[in-house]
Amino acid sequence: MYRYKNLLVPLNLTTTDEAAIRFSSQISLTSKSENAYFIHVKRPSEIPRQILDEYPQLLVPSEEERKQKMQSQVEVGFQSQGTNTIFEVEEGTPLEVLLNQVVKKDIDLVVIGRKTDAKDTRRLPINLARKAPCSVLVVPENSKQTISNILVPIDFSEFAVNALEQAVDLASAHNISTIQCLNVFQLPTGYSKTGKSQGEFKEIMRKNALKDYERFVKKIDLKGVEVNPIFLNDDKPAQAIQSVVEKNQIDLLVLGTRGRNAGAGLLLGSVTEDIILNTRIPLMAVKKKGTGLSLLEVLLKHL
Repeated sequence: MYRYKNLLVPLNLTTTDEAAIRFSSQISLTSKSENAYFIHVKRPSEIPRQILDEYPQLLVPSEEERKQKMQSQVEVGFQSQGTNTIFEVEEGTPLEVLLNQVVKKDIDLVVIGRKTDAKDTRRLPINLARKAPCSVLVVPENSKQTISNILVPIDFSEFAVNALEQAVDLASAHNISTIQCLNVFQLPTGYSKTGKSQGEFKEIMRKNALKDYERFVKKIDLKGVEVNPIFLNDDKPAQAIQSVVEKNQIDLLVLGTRGRNAGAGLLLGSVTEDIILNTRIPLMAVKKKGTGLSLLEVLLKHL
């Protein structure tokens, strides 16, 4: 099992936290995590100090009150034994604070909750998945408590290898015998000039994808887990992934993140971003630990 020694679980002290806490408990148990850092980021007060002095009832909950609420939430949903639980309240901009914590605490996995119907809570998970030098698990509120059916979209790249390896580990740890792999392919522009019909060329592409898959899967130790490959022709990969999720009752998506330049660790593909924004099931954006770390450290120094 891939070891997530240090977990970071941001909490906003609402019901959104419940599913994230449950998932962090499962992850810590199966990967024998050493530490789970639960952190609440409070924004600086915009109320002038002199007004707060005159009207103390306007004060927001104290740091100690916030920690007590965090501990109450975690006591209910986090049952992993042997993992140290640490509670912290920090002030600042959530993304900046969390990225600093990821670096400072040598985090292996961020587990963050997300509302399913509020766009303002969707951007933080995307920005974390884009910039954090580690994997990020996004857990929409009301997600199923257990993992039973995993889907891994693949493009046969090194990023997809990382994703499938971690999906296999998760499946093995949760006694899941079979996981699904999905390759979405598009027909090349000008295929009709070959003299083949659309159906004929689609079959050619499917057979080529199957050959690529067979070479791809040989690189991975499947640890006894059966992998069921699915091949779809679709010009809109994100929609194709969502349709497979619904049709196959998938309850966890595992995607490899990929970049487009030297700052690869700080970029996501548009498909991954689209799915993070819209999926109603947990999604793990897999990234090799340390990817983009040096660039992130430079950026943090200038924030």
